[in-house]
Amino acid sequence: MTNNMECLVNMITTKIRNEYPDTLPTIKDINGQAELCRTICSSVYPVTDSEFGDILLRLQSEILHDIGEAISLKGKRDSAHKPWYGLHIDDGFYWKRYKEYLCSVKRWGKVIVNRLDETTNGIMDDLGDPTSEQPFQRRGLLLGSVQSGKTATYTALCAKAADAGYRVIIVLAGMMENLRVQTQGRLDLEFVGKESKYVLDKKRRSVASNDPVGVGRIPPFDASKRISCFTSVGTDFRKSVLDGLGLSLKSLSGTALFVVKKNKAVLNHLIEWIKENNITPDIPMVELPLLLLDDEADNASINTNADDRDPTAINNAIRALLKLFKQASYVGVTATPFANIFIDPELDEDGAAKDLFPRDFLTALPTPQLYIGPEKIFNDDDSKSVQFINDREQDGFFAFGHTEALASSLRDLPPSLKEAIMYFFLVTGISDYRNDVTSHRSMLVNVTRFTLVQNALKKIIEEYVAGVRADIQSYAMKTSTEIEDIPNFVAMHNVWNKFKLEKKSGLKWGYFRKNYLYPAAKRIEVRAVNQTTGPNSLDYYNYEKGMRVIAVGGNGLSRGLTIEGLCCSYFYRNTAMYDTLLQMGRWFGYRPNYEDLCQIWMGRDSYDWFGCITDAVIELRHELERMKDQNQTPDDFGLKVKRSPTALMVMANRTIRLEVTARNKMRNGVVVNRPITVSGRMLETPRLRISAITENKKVGMEFLKRMALAGYS
Repeated sequence: MTNNMECLVNMITTKIRNEYPDTLPTIKDINGQAELCRTICSSVYPVTDSEFGDILLRLQSEILHDIGEAISLKGKRDSAHKPWYGLHIDDGFYWKRYKEYLCSVKRWGKVIVNRLDETTNGIMDDLGDPTSEQPFQRRGLLLGSVQSGKTATYTALCAKAADAGYRVIIVLAGMMENLRVQTQGRLDLEFVGKESKYVLDKKRRSVASNDPVGVGRIPPFDASKRISCFTSVGTDFRKSVLDGLGLSLKSLSGTALFVVKKNKAVLNHLIEWIKENNITPDIPMVELPLLLLDDEADNASINTNADDRDPTAINNAIRALLKLFKQASYVGVTATPFANIFIDPELDEDGAAKDLFPRDFLTALPTPQLYIGPEKIFNDDDSKSVQFINDREQDGFFAFGHTEALASSLRDLPPSLKEAIMYFFLVTGISDYRNDVTSHRSMLVNVTRFTLVQNALKKIIEEYVAGVRADIQSYAMKTSTEIEDIPNFVAMHNVWNKFKLEKKSGLKWGYFRKNYLYPAAKRIEVRAVNQTTGPNSLDYYNYEKGMRVIAVGGNGLSRGLTIEGLCCSYFYRNTAMYDTLLQMGRWFGYRPNYEDLCQIWMGRDSYDWFGCITDAVIELRHELERMKDQNQTPDDFGLKVKRSPTALMVMANRTIRLEVTARNKMRNGVVVNRPITVSGRMLETPRLRISAITENKKVGMEFLKRMALAGYS
């Protein structure tokens, strides 16, 4: 949006919130308030009728969209634990300012903010009461959808926990440094209110500590309400750094925040530091209440060793960390809980949870109406947002089972990837036309797990992008006749027509080409996102006017990493597990003002696999609803996850079944048979595989021959 549009939207949103503090306005109310603000501000923030029309649509979608309810299973009744949060905790300092930030800065609708408040109130009741004298070890799990706003939920939990008296908050932010940095930056903005970039830098920390950001700019201001950061966007937990600065939990006046990777060395150093600074023969446990939030809780946190007496390093470190504290609440957060619900729920000798099974609560978070999830893409065989990659074409470039050696032999791009890149050029220009010039726009390319291949591919894409951009610069302003023999323009015009972009944009090809194509194309960069490129390879925060990037990577582009403004995805990967595959789907999320432009290129098999996973996720949520209705608990009623009976893939001449999760994570699970009924349902087969048709024909012909031999005609 233009600057004038942004300013006008902010004014209208504020006025509507003031006019309707306790009720939702109607569309008529929104339009009326918008017209009034436009008239009053016409000389300061003038907008065209077309821009005003875009403003009205944006306001309606932001203010009026709905959200479902959370589904929560509670553990067995525990006389020592009672609901506590709502009884004596009013809206505190941290939650009030975060709520205001969501409303005024992120422009969340009233319904969404209220639902977040209601959901997190329920979760807080499930945690231990930090104001009590009783020791506790609570275990829970939050189930959300991929890219659906789970971080906002646990940010709200951080705020409410700090208000309630939790003195130490540890966030385990996945296994990759880029995700840890992204999470730290988000919490700096939305919970801490200060930049942490230099907070552990001895020379610059005094200056950095006075830099308010995000919620730090939301009144009221209270210097005593300071969150102490023991990690930063530049530094994961380092014992030597904290010792050098003289930082300790003993001198803590408020709440301490740690954002750390799930890394064996990092976690063990954190445990050592806590022991050295807080535990003595007289004080065997840390007296400060702990909230431990485990993001991507199904990744690395699960004990996959067969002998529970010898757990995996990270699982063992998390358990040890929790046991250091007299009062500790553990909350796992994931979009793919398949591994977590197979954890052994056995208790330890002291009655506390032995492992990380969510025995006290399991909450499925509500999903906002505007969320684009798997069921909107993969439950529709006529999905117009998916383009299928030809298997033969792709196998000639990135065959399943390739090795690092491919990096030295890669010379060109498959035609479908060139088409996807051309499409990204075009929709970036359309996005600019729609007044989103300062918004981020991204394309994802995920075809290999090997860093060397990713880096080689990045260079080839870079060369291709440079060639296309050079042609755009040289020929975009020419007449149609003058460019009819330029291959890149012929290809781009074909993509324009194939995806009916004239209808979507309302622009003629010639006008768009001359006015929007080059300004969009010149900003596009190509970045590799992996361990060799570092955590800041997608540094969106450094691009105030919007970053335009083609991100090439593998595992670094999955597992919680948010790819801003993702409108184009090229995906050709194989994996034998539901959770790994679903986490690679970075295209899920919210696409304001560009949902109709989003496209995914993938193989037909991948599409079918995502369909199986979508069915399993939907069925799991229904199972939770049924369990809630029957007052069942996570540990006294076995959760079931639908296993695909037919989804198979062939690799290295072996047939492999698409599994729920890694087999060593399912060692406490058992296979059960469930009847499938189609009564009352209308089911059709929209397509048949050639192999299935051939086999059916063979069986049918043999049957007819036997009938003929038996004398039937």
